[in-house]
Parts: sequence; structure tokens; C-alpha cells
Amino acid sequence: MCKIKKEDMKKQCYVDINLQRSWEQYNLDVIDGDVTRSGIKEACIWHDIKNFRVLDQVGVDIMHDLLEGVCKYDMTFLVFYYVYDLKLFSLEVLNDRILSFDYGPDKGSKPTVLNVENIRKHNIRLSASEMMTLVRYFGLLIGDFIPRNDPVWYLYILLRQILDLITSLSFQKGCCELLQTLIAEHHDLYLKYSNLYLKPKYHFMLNYHTLLKKFGPLVSLWSMRIVAKHRISKISVNTSSNRRNICKTLAIKHQLQLNDMFLKGTLSNEIEIGPSKFIIDSEVEEIKRHNIQIDSKDLLIKSPFILVKGTKYKPKMVLICNIEENELPKFCIIQQIFLYDNKYVIFKCVELETIVFDEHIFSYEVKEENNYQFLYHHMLPSFIPNNINILPNGYKYVTL
Repeated sequence: MCKIKKEDMKKQCYVDINLQRSWEQYNLDVIDGDVTRSGIKEACIWHDIKNFRVLDQVGVDIMHDLLEGVCKYDMTFLVFYYVYDLKLFSLEVLNDRILSFDYGPDKGSKPTVLNVENIRKHNIRLSASEMMTLVRYFGLLIGDFIPRNDPVWYLYILLRQILDLITSLSFQKGCCELLQTLIAEHHDLYLKYSNLYLKPKYHFMLNYHTLLKKFGPLVSLWSMRIVAKHRISKISVNTSSNRRNICKTLAIKHQLQLNDMFLKGTLSNEIEIGPSKFIIDSEVEEIKRHNIQIDSKDLLIKSPFILVKGTKYKPKMVLICNIEENELPKFCIIQQIFLYDNKYVIFKCVELETIVFDEHIFSYEVKEENNYQFLYHHMLPSFIPNNINILPNGYKYVTL
């Protein structure tokens, strides 16, 4: 994408437009064939496809760049700085909180405890999903130890803002420019406080704002799902005693699994519901009073949990019930779950009052109200369930 030198890349916080690789420069570099000078070994094979240009189709993978790269470097520095330099808390305290913290819907990607040797080597060993969970909840985990307005802590705030932007599925105008500014400030702070140089994955982030404008949500380009799919085959390799043609073995096993799904017809099941419960007349009347149309009680089912397109919902999870521009989001806690006519998922929720957004721990302070509301699943502004956490000060927080 660019022709910056390796030494200059280690300190670069903004994209240098003059160093961006043009189509003419690319062709000259192909003819030159000096890979050590230009980084181009040969012409892209995909140029045989009509109207394809490699410079127009450059993609990024935020899973490898951020979750397995920049986040690892940042979090290692922050933990080392607060544990060993400032000694605000011990690694044992952090690990105890990691183990005992309530991650809610994210408990499947709960981070493992941090190893002192890996911290000293500046290398936290977590998977991409575990790292994403750690970054999301890090403010709630140890934010009470960090002094307000601590300059180094602002590095975490910037990382959190960047992660929020690049994992979002919708954007407002100006988000691309905001992302460019956040990344530049983040890189500058990392250089200033860590006394380390920027690694290549920091450099890849400098073009994120351009690619966001060009391709849309970068989370749609990441390799998280294919890696999860590939993990199944990796497990099969370790459990198979056949080494003659392992690729054929995996292909046969994959096709048998797919055929089983076809025979059971589970691919078309968008909604999976748990064991049904008895519904009394007063519950039906309460639902109707909240402008939810119920024509027949026999078509209404109550369940302790439900899965919609793979996302599991159960009581005590937090949903976003309303988002308005220039206003704080409104949250609610699931109390009961209903399914009507095998198509419409209905949540009975307790409303939460959003008091303030606490940037220090990057979470919304909330408190429960006595009001109930009923929500259709398909009308939610976000289908991602969240969790409510209580900090040592007794306040309740929701992080997104």
C-alpha cells in the first residue's frame, strides 16, 4: 500500500500521502523485480481477472492486526506498567479478578490468567476472542485502582475507542476522520510512554480510515469466523490416527457432518427455543396491554432461554432498547422470554436509567427502574446481549 522505509515506519503516526503506492509505481516495481527495495516480487496472479487491480482490493484483518497484535502489545505494556512500575496492584489481584469476574454473554471467551513470565517478556498469550473480552472489560476489572486523569491510562481509552469503531456495523458521517485521529493519538502515546518502537501491525492501522470509507465495516472483513471453522479441523487432526492422507480424512469428516445437518434440517432453523413453560392468562393480558398483538394464547410459548441465529438470550442479560443521536443509549434487563407463532421473539424487560458514561472505565452507569416493557427481537437497535456488573463502590455498569 505504501513505500515507507522500515526505520521510518517504526515512528509513523500518520499516513504519508506522498509514499502511497500508485498503479504506475506498482508496474515499475514489478518490472524492476527488486523485492528488497520495493517489496514487490512479481505481478499479482489475480490480474488475469478482468478489471481486477490489487491496489484497489487491499484488505485488512482486524483479528490479526488488532486482537492478536496491537492489543497484545498495548495490554502487555499497561499491565507491566501498573503492576511492576507503579505497583498499583499485583498480578495475583488482577488474575483473581479475571477468574471471578462475571462476563455474562462473553463467558465463552473468558480470558485465561496472565503469566508473570509472559508479562516480563511483553507477550500476553491469549486467543483473539479472549483478548477482545479482556480489552472490553479491562476498565471494569482494574479501573478502580487507576487514578483519574492518569495520562498512561488514556492509551487504554484510545484503544477501546478504536476497537469500538472498527467492530461497529454502522457509522455516522465523520467516523472515518475520527478513526484516523484516534489511531494517530494512540500511536503517539504508545511511543511516548512505552519507550518502544511501533511494530508493523501498528503501521497497518494507519490505512484503516481509508479502507473503512472504501469497503464499509472492517469487522465484515475479519477472519474470526473462518479461524473458528478451521479450529474444528485442527481438533480432528489431533484425534485422528490416520497420517497417510489427512486432508482426505478431514474432507470426508466435514462432508459427513454437513450431510447430517442437511438430513436433520437444522440449517434453516433461525430460532431454537428451550423447554416451554406454562403461561397464565394474566401474562397474556399484560403483554397485550403493552401493544403486543396476541391473537391466540395457544400460539404463545414461554421459555428460559432462546437462540436466534446463533445468539443466545436468557434472563438477566442486558439489551439496548433505544439509541438516539446525542443521547445516552437506553438499556433494559431481560426478565422473561416469549415466542409467538414460532416467529416472533418477545422480551419482557425491566428498564434501566442510564445516568452517565464513565470514560475512565469506558462503561455506562445505570440503575434499575420499576417500569417494564415488552420488546420484539427484530425491532432491537442491536442484537448483541450485554451484561450488568457491580463494582466495589456499589454502582452498576454496562459496557458495550
